Amino acid sequence: MLADALHRLGRLDELRRLGFGISQPMTWEPPLDLIETATELLAYVVLPGVDPASVEVEVTGGTLILRGLRPRPAELRHASILRLELPWGKFERRVLIPDVPYKISRETAPGCLILRLTKLPEGSQ
Repeated sequence: MLADALHRLGRLDELRRLGFGISQPMTWEPPLDLIETATELLAYVVLPGVDPASVEVEVTGGTLILRGLRPRPAELRHASILRLELPWGKFERRVLIPDVPYKISRETAPGCLILRLTKLPEGSQ
């Protein structure tokens, strides 16, 4: 019964987003670990099922911003949901970081995007 109700709520939300433009689509925030060393920041972002290259990364005014989309599995279209704990859809995460210039590189680990923000000397960008 609950699975059916969740399925119907998901379908209603999908219809609202598809055609009515009533409100902004809901977003979720992926969990992350942020580690600072003397030379860099490392952000480990948990994004199962997301192509790391598709994630938009921006650093502006002391804020690290991540945006992207975790697509809904195709199996959900014709299935009953027994448990749905992993969010899907648009995501955005904003994290305050030191306001210094960085060189950003990406790495991957299973289910994770690893951002390496190397601190640059002041005045360089």
